[in-house]
Amino acid sequence: MIQKVVVAGGGVLGSQIAFQSAFKGKDVTVWLRSPASIERARPKFERLQAVYLSTLEALRPLCGSESAYPRGLVDGLRDLREEDIDALQARVQKAAESIRFELDLERAVRDADLIVESVAEDPRSKQAFYESLQPFLKEDAIVATNSSTMLPS
Repeated sequence: MIQKVVVAGGGVLGSQIAFQSAFKGKDVTVWLRSPASIERARPKFERLQAVYLSTLEALRPLCGSESAYPRGLVDGLRDLREEDIDALQARVQKAAESIRFELDLERAVRDADLIVESVAEDPRSKQAFYESLQPFLKEDAIVATNSSTMLPS
């Protein structure tokens, strides 16, 4: 069972992966390379928190309907009640508070079940990351990439 998730990189996609994982109850650590990277990532997480909260709030008048709904936030609207939205908004708050930022790769990935690489789309950076990561992986860890441009053609 995947419980501890590490996202390497806190850019646009890395922050979204990390926030959604935390929202779904996972123990999330975001590994970043420098204190400045952490400071650049924080506003992305604050924005995601605000988007999740406002999206859930916008669902209130749709409770009990058959309308389209944001998958990943709710499982449907037909059985959704306002109390459920309150609980989901509390879960957003908990997710935002629970995400940890880490600069030490070994400490970040220790005991990680899933590591999602979401570093800059630069072959040297990615190679360096994977080489640095390898000695710290537990035997059954799953490593995934969020790369879209590094795939072989």
